[in-house]
Amino acid sequence: MVMTTVHVTLLSALREVPAVELPSFTPAAGGRPLRHFALELHVPRERHQELEAELRAASAPEGEPLRGRDAAWRVVGGWTVTTHGPSPELYDYRVEIQEVESPARTESAAVAAEGSGTSLEFRLELVVLPVSDVDRAKAFYQAVGFRLDGDHTSDESYRVVHMTPPGSPCSILFGTGVTTAQPGTVRGLHLVVTDIERACLQLRERGVKTGEIFHDTCDMFHRCTDETRRSGPHPQRLKYRSYATFNDPDGNEWVLQEVPAETQ
Repeated sequence: MVMTTVHVTLLSALREVPAVELPSFTPAAGGRPLRHFALELHVPRERHQELEAELRAASAPEGEPLRGRDAAWRVVGGWTVTTHGPSPELYDYRVEIQEVESPARTESAAVAAEGSGTSLEFRLELVVLPVSDVDRAKAFYQAVGFRLDGDHTSDESYRVVHMTPPGSPCSILFGTGVTTAQPGTVRGLHLVVTDIERACLQLRERGVKTGEIFHDTCDMFHRCTDETRRSGPHPQRLKYRSYATFNDPDGNEWVLQEVPAETQ
C-alpha cells in the first residue's frame, strides 16, 4: 500500500488529501496509465449534502469531474460513508477517484504545457504548524472554530491533521512527521475578522484566551514590538488597523486583524 497526497478540489477549495495509490488503468487505445487513488475524507455534518452533490456529479458520465492541480478526476465505484467517523459530528467517507482519460487540464497546467508566457498562479493554500501534542492542538483549533478536513495516520511516526479557518481559502496542517520546525515557533499568522471585539468575545466564550485589542500609531502595519502600540481598537476603526493576538497551546501566535464588512 503506497501512501501519497492528491490535490483535488472538494467543497469549493483545492485540498491536499492523503491517499492510497491503487492499480492504475491503461486505456484500450494505449497511452500512459491513468492514476487511481482511494481517499479518506472526514466531513462536518453540515457539509455532508454539499459533498454528496459534488461526488454524484463527478461520478456521472457527463457530470463535472473533480479538478486538481495537474488533472481532472472521476469518482469510480461509488463511495462509502458512515456517520460514525472520528467524532459524532463528522461523516467518514472512502472515495475512489481515477484520472479522466482525456483530462480537461487546469488552467495552470495548460499554460505550462503551451508555453504561452502567461504568469502562473501561486496561491497560498496551506500553512504547516509545528506542534508537540497533536490531539491537544486538534481540540484547540476545533474550539477556535476551524473545520476539520482530515485526520490521517499511517503509522506511529506519521499523522496528518488538516483544518481550515471559517471562511478561509487557506488551511493549516499539523501532525507527526510533517515538519522539523520546533513547536511554538510560528509567529504572526493573521486572521481577518469583520468585528474584532465580537471575535475576541467569541473566542473567550470558547475558552480561548486573547490579548487586549490594540492599534499601532505607525499607521501602516504593526510593529513586532510594543513601543508604538496603543490600547483599544483604532479610533476611526480604519481597516487593517485594529489587532488582537492569541496563541495555541504550543505558543504558535495568531493575530486577529479587523477589516469591517463594508470595506472588504
